Amino acid sequence: MKILQVSPRYYSSVGGVEYTVKRLVEGMKNRGHQVALACGDPSARDVEISESDGVEVLRVPTYAPGGAFHIPKDRSAVEKFIGNDVDVVHTHSVHAVISMLPLAFKKSMEVRWKLVYTMHFSTSGYTFFRRVLWKLYWKRRINLGLKFVDAIHATSLLESNLVKEQFDNAERKLTIIPLGIDDDVFRYRWKGRNSDYVLYCGRLEKYKRIDLAVKSVELARRRGYDVDLVIVGDGSESDHFRKKAEKNTWITCMQFRPRDEYLELLSNARAVINLSSAENFNLFLAEACSIGVPIVATPEAAAFCPEFANVTRLETDEVGSVVARALSQPDTCIFPKESSLMPWNDVIGMFESLYVKVLAS
Repeated sequence: MKILQVSPRYYSSVGGVEYTVKRLVEGMKNRGHQVALACGDPSARDVEISESDGVEVLRVPTYAPGGAFHIPKDRSAVEKFIGNDVDVVHTHSVHAVISMLPLAFKKSMEVRWKLVYTMHFSTSGYTFFRRVLWKLYWKRRINLGLKFVDAIHATSLLESNLVKEQFDNAERKLTIIPLGIDDDVFRYRWKGRNSDYVLYCGRLEKYKRIDLAVKSVELARRRGYDVDLVIVGDGSESDHFRKKAEKNTWITCMQFRPRDEYLELLSNARAVINLSSAENFNLFLAEACSIGVPIVATPEAAAFCPEFANVTRLETDEVGSVVARALSQPDTCIFPKESSLMPWNDVIGMFESLYVKVLAS
């Protein structure tokens, strides 16, 4: 098959969408398919086409205020790159203009390719302006565009239900395929039963509720649990948490770590915490669960298995009690083995089957 992936950004940018697209590009190429990629790049000045490990990559300058919208400055370059000599176009993200272009092309042109859409949908927006834009314009535009999509991919039942609630044209086209776990994760097992820190890793944004994590760990400390909080990541709230770390010796805030260092940090954590309000498949938490680290998580953060979430009320006393339980009774907060997450190789096979199915339809 000839497969083209479309993404708002791509590696080396850090994010869940970028990570998913990178794994799909590499996985499909390793299975012998011809793969290309079109992506946005807010730092680029000109359109650039390059080749990396046998994959042709188009990078288009985008306007991305606040890291959002990803509006391509040269729409025609994307249209020309996609062309019509491709079997499947797989586009990613519900909040990016560049990702909506294949829907518009399929509506307005005679094309032979099939269109798969991974929406990565968890919220209508993280700011008041984005939520208003969603309600007044963007949601309707996406819903109309879904008429021209051949398959819609959701990463979890939670995301699938959200998509069905928002978009009338989605339900009959939905397929659930979980994201995968990298092979290196399966080489690690939890060894932090006696360690002295709770770990959060990911974007440092308000919707992640990291302030609540700080207050909850502080409450557990006041109850006699001598643990620190290690925060790893980057985002709009970075300065806020670095200042907290400067004032509190029990808080450490650091940038994203190299992969092997991150996995050591994760496997040695006493517990991990993720209280996010907007997730469809949180990879940090999924990796922690695969390793067997005790978790403190909301249903949204644990969307891959929300029934295992142990935070039901977003109050400091409640979350602090769950943190204390994860420290004192860790086995009650460890992800059940019977709900094992899949390696990427198996997940790539599921996507390959989806592509074959839409081509036959």
